Amino acid sequence: MLAVSASALALAVLATGCSSNGDSGNASGGKTVITVEGLPATTKPGPRQAFLDDVKRFEAANPTITIKPTDASWDAQSFAAKLAGGSAETVIQVPLTEPQGIIQRGQALDITKQVKQLPEYGKLDQHVLAEEKDTGGKLYGLPVNEYALGLVYSRAVFTKAGLDPDQPPVTWDDVRADAKKIAATGAVGFSIPTTDNFGGWMLTTMAYTRGGRMEAQQGGKWVSSVTNDATTQTLQWLSALRWDDKTTGTTSVITSTDPVQALATGKLGMSIGAPNTYTQFVTTYHGNKDDFGVSAMPQGGGNATLSGGTVAMVTAKATQQQAEAAVKWIDFEYLQPQLDPTVAVAQAKAQSAQEGAVVGLPAVPLFDQASTDQIAAAVKPYATVPVDNFTKYLTDTRKLTYVSEPPVGAQDLYHALDPVVQALLSQKNADLNAKLASAQKTINGTLQRLQP
Repeated sequence: MLAVSASALALAVLATGCSSNGDSGNASGGKTVITVEGLPATTKPGPRQAFLDDVKRFEAANPTITIKPTDASWDAQSFAAKLAGGSAETVIQVPLTEPQGIIQRGQALDITKQVKQLPEYGKLDQHVLAEEKDTGGKLYGLPVNEYALGLVYSRAVFTKAGLDPDQPPVTWDDVRADAKKIAATGAVGFSIPTTDNFGGWMLTTMAYTRGGRMEAQQGGKWVSSVTNDATTQTLQWLSALRWDDKTTGTTSVITSTDPVQALATGKLGMSIGAPNTYTQFVTTYHGNKDDFGVSAMPQGGGNATLSGGTVAMVTAKATQQQAEAAVKWIDFEYLQPQLDPTVAVAQAKAQSAQEGAVVGLPAVPLFDQASTDQIAAAVKPYATVPVDNFTKYLTDTRKLTYVSEPPVGAQDLYHALDPVVQALLSQKNADLNAKLASAQKTINGTLQRLQP
């Protein structure tokens, strides 16, 4: 739902006229041929050429493999038909919400054997592999990138309020207490977006931190469970901040960019986001880079946070030869830059040569702590971000359970919950239970239509 995932999913599918469908995987000369998604669009000439250069380097190192890249990308309307019809690329990239459905429909290949043959398999963080496994523990995908939501805050506002910016709040009770101190300075203590499905998204991740889940399986199908205790407790907590503490501000219609702008201009203390919020904080709203803070998602007993990102999978039609080639490619293009210091440094140098580039921005680690620390140390001399400001996020988020977005109709679910969040901020005595029940009815109607 973050820009890191939502904007990347909007590109149209390019008809390539070539896929591995019906392909034996062997071109003339005995080469294994695979088609791969991930080629940046022509509107991004720099990244596109860098990707094509990577293809050349990979083929030079693996002369028996031919890579045919496409700039096809995930599209909810057309991609299901591509998979069902067998016209999808050999290596596809899908949002983290999709692997379980793809696995259950038999549209991806079990790549456990190929992945376990990678030298670095033992270093992969098992947190980030959970959503790519079936119930029997077989692996069907590898992460391209992943994010986990946390608390974003203004270090300058914290300091002004007498709070230690190096010790951000770790529970929702802490957030409430700190919000009061921040509000005493004239800034808003805590605020989240409430429109364009962001309100429902924020409510969902906050419910996760209290142990709630927004969908549950019933009779083999997914149904809404938004009326759970964790969601109710979250709404009551937000209502208390709005009406008892008066620390949220008075606006109920809040866009996705409003909190970031307020953080960057010192008008807000805390919101919800991820490390990549930094880019907008600095480049769009010209905030002081040293004022940006991010920590793990505050908890209310659930020990969890919402995660998202992109997963690379091998379609079920691939041959074993293609599967081996595909895993080699995924490892080369997406895993090695996050594991091999030489590769990471080369990438950082190339990025730092671009004017205004954000270099060294931390993300959810895909590998163990030792490997992550090694990469961070190698890249730090080229970083343009204040990497020390991300330490609490990286260390404490690793301790949480990563829970992906609701598996069916997530955006519809968020849309139905937006008015609930807006109501509690605009109506002092809003009947939150009734509004949740109404939203659940709406969501269940949608889920019935989306599932056969």
